[in-house]
Amino acid sequence: MKHRLLTGDMGFAVGWALLGLYWMVGAFDYPLWSGFAPDSGFLPLVYGTLLFLLSVAVALSLWFGEAEEEEREPLTKSLLVLAALVVVVASLGFIGFLLPVFGLMMFIYLYVEKLPLLRSAVVAGLVTASLALVFVHWLSIPLPLVTWDF
Repeated sequence: MKHRLLTGDMGFAVGWALLGLYWMVGAFDYPLWSGFAPDSGFLPLVYGTLLFLLSVAVALSLWFGEAEEEEREPLTKSLLVLAALVVVVASLGFIGFLLPVFGLMMFIYLYVEKLPLLRSAVVAGLVTASLALVFVHWLSIPLPLVTWDF
């Protein structure tokens, strides 16, 4: 059983449990309830408790569960997605929101996940259009759309 306790999964579970515990303890420095509504300490207490309990559940399942060999995704996929996110965030200011997000999703679907071109384009287009509809039109959040000022 000792080999399962020294895995990255157990390290992440313990780390998130400690973060949840930190939020729970820190929430008591703020008022939890004010009149008929929750106050500033309520949500950190709730989210910290949920994070702590879920992390403890993961740690217990790793401790008492059966050891199973699972095939993990290669690290290169994660690094490719991280690099693509960095490029998108860096380009949001001068290209806008729609084109970089569409390009990010096309890159992930086509190159990383190797999905067909038509399906990738349709899903990336629908998700990008949905994000623009929700944030720009319904919520009136001024996302940087296209700014071609050089």
